[in-house]
Amino acid sequence: MKSLLANKKIAVLGGNGFFGSHIVDLLKAQKLQVYISSTKEGVDFRKFKDCRDYFKKTSPDIVINCAAIQGGIGYHEGKQADLLGDNMMMGFNLMLAAFQENVKKFVNIVAGCTYPGYLEKQVMHEEDFWDGEVHDSIFSYGVARKASVAYGKALHKQYGFNSIHLILANMYGPRDHYDPIQSKALAALIKKIYEAKKNNLPSVEIWGTGKPLRDWLFVKDGAEGVLRATEVYNRIEPLNISTGIGVSVTKLAKLIKDVVGYKGRFEYNTNRPDGALKKVFGTKKMKKELSWQPSTSIEKGIEEAVKWFDRNHDKIRNS
Repeated sequence: MKSLLANKKIAVLGGNGFFGSHIVDLLKAQKLQVYISSTKEGVDFRKFKDCRDYFKKTSPDIVINCAAIQGGIGYHEGKQADLLGDNMMMGFNLMLAAFQENVKKFVNIVAGCTYPGYLEKQVMHEEDFWDGEVHDSIFSYGVARKASVAYGKALHKQYGFNSIHLILANMYGPRDHYDPIQSKALAALIKKIYEAKKNNLPSVEIWGTGKPLRDWLFVKDGAEGVLRATEVYNRIEPLNISTGIGVSVTKLAKLIKDVVGYKGRFEYNTNRPDGALKKVFGTKKMKKELSWQPSTSIEKGIEEAVKWFDRNHDKIRNS
């Protein structure tokens, strides 16, 4: 079946990063015309001129924006103002420049931390998006990305600019970040448990209580969902891309422990923050709008993530 994106020029911002690279893989597999951009190439999307110049040079029909400065809870400590300012500038500059350079569709990738952090609900649905403050543990990044959704809505109302805003659950899998400061919970656990086995350590520290539930999305599924939405979704209201299944930190650790073959114990450092106690996202609208849902189980996804980490361990350790 011919892709609905055929004959379109597509720019993937942050296309060398963890998530963006998987989107690029899928686009290239369909032999589509792809432009990849990242800050490593000297383009600084915090500067409006750089955004404008990039779109003038590439003239994309579609922009998929994966560009962001982010990390796990620990990464935010001491960087709150920088994270808010940098991500706010990037979000606004990129969308405004895309509008001014006649981009036909802007696909904005938004993290699940933009949802209210203190709303006591079993599942977060799209209609809950504006119903409270983001969690204080990640407020800088969450507020900045939430502002980009508001800006997209404003551009749509005033000028009819076509942007869609996809709220992605926590992603994991091959090429994830394993830096102890920047990595998120699942990647951090893979690294800790793998190296504990390798070094015959008797225990592994887990931050917090181990109780928080998160919706974990295998990165290749996330890339599929984004491209499906790029093809068929054209509403300004946000759309979740998620599994709808909550997995606790302790269960994640046990699953990783089984795959790695580690025999030690877990020790919980409750001086470290848990963050929001539950972040699981509704999938009803996603299934209806996209006629699609993720296909990778958490067990299979963790197995593939651990295999990738094992193959690349020496490179990661020395980076």
